[in-house]
Amino acid sequence: MPVLYGVVRFEPGGERQVRDTTITFDSPASAELFAVESGWHDYQVTPLFFFVDTVSAPAPGRMLLGAALARSMRRTGGR
Repeated sequence: MPVLYGVVRFEPGGERQVRDTTITFDSPASAELFAVESGWHDYQVTPLFFFVDTVSAPAPGRMLLGAALARSMRRTGGR
């Protein structure tokens, strides 16, 4: 599995509080280039890890909501 990279930008000041994060880049160099071209001064390039064990079905409440929305759309479209 290939490694992806992100750029974490920090708020100005000495506290290193995270301002935002931009993902995903194929290499550290492309992440670095993005930060430089964006004019970011205080940032860090980092590898990204996504922990996903299994893909599961949506929660039952979401399935019911989706079915209700589909019925609503059919009724509206049929008028």
